[in-house]
Amino acid sequence: MAITYYMVQIAPLYLFLILTISTALIAGLATYLFNKKIQVKVLRSHNEVTGFIFLAITSFYALLLSFVVFIVWGQLNQTRANASNEGSSAMGLYRDIKYYPDPIASKKIMTAYLNYVYFVVDEEFPNMAIMKLSRKTPESLSRVYYEIENLKPGSTFQSQLVTEMFNHLNQLDSFRGQRIMSIETEVPAPIWFPLIIGAIITVICSMLLDIEHRKVHIAINSMLGAFIGMFFFIIILLDHPYTGHIGIKPKAYKEIFTMEETSSDVQQKQIIQSHK
Repeated sequence: MAITYYMVQIAPLYLFLILTISTALIAGLATYLFNKKIQVKVLRSHNEVTGFIFLAITSFYALLLSFVVFIVWGQLNQTRANASNEGSSAMGLYRDIKYYPDPIASKKIMTAYLNYVYFVVDEEFPNMAIMKLSRKTPESLSRVYYEIENLKPGSTFQSQLVTEMFNHLNQLDSFRGQRIMSIETEVPAPIWFPLIIGAIITVICSMLLDIEHRKVHIAINSMLGAFIGMFFFIIILLDHPYTGHIGIKPKAYKEIFTMEETSSDVQQKQIIQSHK
């Protein structure tokens, strides 16, 4: 499990402050020690060349950071889109089962389906938040397949509804598979090596620049370090879509439980009124 997973457990504001302040302090302290040990005259004679090299390095490093941010942002948007499509399919399947004309068959399938929904909400999503998989959820989904396959439609309309159930169920299964696969889309450890080494090289090049006022030099390099820390914050925050305070939640599945509870309450009220 990547160290970034544990970092995402921290509240976003605190994580932002920790990363930006720590990188700013490291860059500022390194600049202070460097200026204290290195003779300024030596730097001044090479300032023009150093500035050109610094500009080239920062340009390439900014491109690298932007590329990684673009990748993780795209993955997050794709993951959210898949989760939204899965939720839509889950809601559609719920309505197909709920309004199936055969009450006995409908109740039997609904029991299996709500069991699946329960495992998704209470087991699968919490497990995905800690980058693990659920064992019971696939079994409960297979049970839904089994119940629908054993339906015996008595009319053309019922046959059409069964076909619609299978369409929604297959879509649900497909989007769920994409959601499971998205757990492994975090930034690989080898990618972090050039990001961190590039940050170190960039800060070192900025220390080689000859700025007459030492405090201004330290302040500028501290801001450079903070800026790099902000990019790291964005990458880390977007790297785990199901973890942390901004993680994707099973809203549609929870809505199914709410709809089922509301439907049960309405049915109970109707029964009570019919006996008055």
